[in-house]
Amino acid sequence: MSGTGHSIGAMFQRDAVVLHGMISEFTYQSGKGSTVTKGFCATCGSPVYGRNTRSPDHITLPLGAMENADGLQVEVVIFERDKPHWDQLGEDVAFFATQPDWTPPE
Repeated sequence: MSGTGHSIGAMFQRDAVVLHGMISEFTYQSGKGSTVTKGFCATCGSPVYGRNTRSPDHITLPLGAMENADGLQVEVVIFERDKPHWDQLGEDVAFFATQPDWTPPE
């Protein structure tokens, strides 16, 4: 997806995002019991979004798919336990070993 040890996404209110084109989805159950949906381009397979039933009002878009991500900063890393040793981010970033028991603010 990005050539790094992690993927970076930005979370938005779901009703603020408008998607166009053919999107396919893959759905699975997370280790925390929620349903995770990954949306991807039906033509080329590029990731388009992620959704989680634990945060039904939010959608995560991969920063690599954005034309302009200026002004966005990495704030949270999840599944930090799985990152390679060379994948280092700033000390001001919050880290969670797995998916946190957290719901984004409204």
